[in-house]
Amino acid sequence: MSARTTAAARALAVLTPATVALVVLAAPSPTTALSPAAAPPLAAAPAPTDLAGFPGLDEARIDTAFSAYARSGSPGCATGIVTDGRLAWARGYGLASLEHEVPIGPATVFDLGSTSKQMTAAALALLARDGRLSLDDGIRKYVPEIPDYGATITLRRLLTHTSGLRDYTDLLALAGMRDEDLTTTADALAILGRQRGVNFAPGAEWRYCNSGFFLASIVVERVAGKSLRVFAQERLFGPLGMGHTVYLDDHALVVPRRATGYAPRPGGGFRTAASDWEQTGDGGVQSSVEDMARWAALFDAADDGAAPGAGRSAPPIPAAWLRGLLETPGRLADGTTLGYGLGLSLGTHRGLRLVRHGGAWAGYRAMLMSIGERRLAVVTLCNIGSADTTTLSFAALDAALDALPNPPPAATPPSSRAAVDRSLLEPLAGTYYSEPLGESLAIGIKDGALRLGEEGTALEPQGERRFATPGGDTTITFAAGGTGLSRREAGGADPRPVPFRRSPGGGRQAAGSLKGLAGDYHSDEVGRAVTLMVREGVPRLALPGGEMVDLKPLDLDLFDSDWGIVRVQRDTTGRPAALTLTNRGVVGLRYRRHAGGPAAPAGAPPAGSAAPPS
Repeated sequence: MSARTTAAARALAVLTPATVALVVLAAPSPTTALSPAAAPPLAAAPAPTDLAGFPGLDEARIDTAFSAYARSGSPGCATGIVTDGRLAWARGYGLASLEHEVPIGPATVFDLGSTSKQMTAAALALLARDGRLSLDDGIRKYVPEIPDYGATITLRRLLTHTSGLRDYTDLLALAGMRDEDLTTTADALAILGRQRGVNFAPGAEWRYCNSGFFLASIVVERVAGKSLRVFAQERLFGPLGMGHTVYLDDHALVVPRRATGYAPRPGGGFRTAASDWEQTGDGGVQSSVEDMARWAALFDAADDGAAPGAGRSAPPIPAAWLRGLLETPGRLADGTTLGYGLGLSLGTHRGLRLVRHGGAWAGYRAMLMSIGERRLAVVTLCNIGSADTTTLSFAALDAALDALPNPPPAATPPSSRAAVDRSLLEPLAGTYYSEPLGESLAIGIKDGALRLGEEGTALEPQGERRFATPGGDTTITFAAGGTGLSRREAGGADPRPVPFRRSPGGGRQAAGSLKGLAGDYHSDEVGRAVTLMVREGVPRLALPGGEMVDLKPLDLDLFDSDWGIVRVQRDTTGRPAALTLTNRGVVGLRYRRHAGGPAAPAGAPPAGSAAPPS
């Protein structure tokens, strides 16, 4: 199941006072494209005839970036540039529907995924401006179904990913729900209401969480007396003239011009990738390049007067006020300033302030970037789940920046020091983990370079025990003696370094410690059980829905898996009593051992292997 974001899933967004917006719709990677013989170049959808033009733009450069998608039989892309609220340049690549061979164009509608978050934040902000709520109100004032965890979780914390709430998308996935299954707002609210704990105290950390924006949609409905879909239509999309943009809160709703989502098949070709999840707020907006140009125009307004398209029955949209609110960096309780506002990620690119947000859901990918200093924005919308919208968007953004008068200097990666002797690298290779994040990090060596993974990105030496990825986006500093490392993400939402411990692997597993682990473990908070089995010395988990995942030893009673880090909790006699699971969206989710199948203490004769749930 794919989580809605970036962060793994739902990623990061862009809004500024831009009067130039570049719009892109993206699709599959070159490895999924059909061969040239089987897939001749595809004729693009006709471009609008009222384009304003973008003088000096190197169109061939953008064509090259998207060339893998300009083939028949493949999902595709479209790019566009918006100047002064008008679409100035547009081009389509690939198909919106493989079944009907419909080419992509600027009017094609896509699922924005988490790029929707800025629109949800805008809706809640308008209600605050109306005086109907405060962003510093507690969530339980409007949604009492959320348990009282002993500290107030404000609406502002929901919109800055600092609430500490568990992510409902992970919880529903752990309950066995797949992307294609039908889940409702009631389902998501019910599972959040069953949580007995949080990931952290409100304001203590930044952790991407879809629950906050989902709950914001409920707040809008309960305060405004109408659904987020209707409220956004009346107060945002309608006044802006976004006639083909809608929050999809009904899986059976017909959305004209919508592209089909796809995912690549391992053996070649594509399959449809759709979702019937009906929650909104954290995602759900369906929109097109043409409409997103109008959304960008909202942030062109220089004052709090009527935004373009306003002046109908709805109140004017206070563009400058709204922009300033959404782009104000959040803060942690300790005063740390975050690189994240309200539904928007804040950073820099080529020495300029960059605001952005991406999205990932089912077979769709999205990215919206904006550089207000140059009045430039880029939108990328995709109908293939393997699209790298960040790379595509930066390629288009740089082409647009270089076409402007006095373009900013190109980004310069940190200078690489002299090559490091392999004998100095070998002690650094291994597996590192952060149990609080539920994440492991493999460091390998290949071709004389330290790498993220055995075949991954090469790490360039920057100093003693300090390395960086090309471009300097990630810096890794190893502790003396190789006992751990710290990772810092340039431009990340949380500027603080993240510590990782070095894993001794299976060496710390005491003799016989796997014996007695087999059995059923139940989570009251998820309402489902998992089955742990040990066969030929390999522990595995059977999850709801039939998925099997291997548990790879990290440390004593600690395992890594595709679903996060699993810890075995034992009672005072040494018997396994429970498992806890930690990943991006949940921390310490507890599964207690089923009382009907008591486990033998570690070191006792094997208890046998349990069968997976039927």
